Amino acid sequence: MADFWDEMYLDEHLVDLEIEASDNFSALAALAGCLEKNQCVNGEFSRAIQEREKEFSTGLPLEHVGVAIPHTDSEYVYKQSMAIGILKEPVMFEMMGSPEVLVPVKIMFMLAIKEPKKQLEFLQALIDMFQKDEQVLAIVQAKTAAEAVKRMKQNLN
Repeated sequence: MADFWDEMYLDEHLVDLEIEASDNFSALAALAGCLEKNQCVNGEFSRAIQEREKEFSTGLPLEHVGVAIPHTDSEYVYKQSMAIGILKEPVMFEMMGSPEVLVPVKIMFMLAIKEPKKQLEFLQALIDMFQKDEQVLAIVQAKTAAEAVKRMKQNLN
């Protein structure tokens, strides 16, 4: 699994530990801006990820924390990467597969996937990690971006 995740760029520049957002779309825009600023995605990525969220919701309720795994088409991606955003206060996302259910999301794992055939693999790897709620909580509780990245990489190995 570690080799698999080596294909996904993640470093402390792609982590925002204090996103202030009034709703899910402002949260998505904030984290997409992080990917754009670090030249991982183009200027249309933020709009595209918000449009996709309207069609296919990405919120998932875990035992102790709500997560979202927003992603969109590869045409907006320069460098395959993942950004992590922790919200100061949870915002509501519609639940994946059940949009009538709202999930208070505290952490987002935003995927910028260059190779479309890899999307399902990356999503499955994250969902596998979500089976151990304490691993996600450890990332939420990180004090620095570097610590969040370290914990994320430990969880995926």
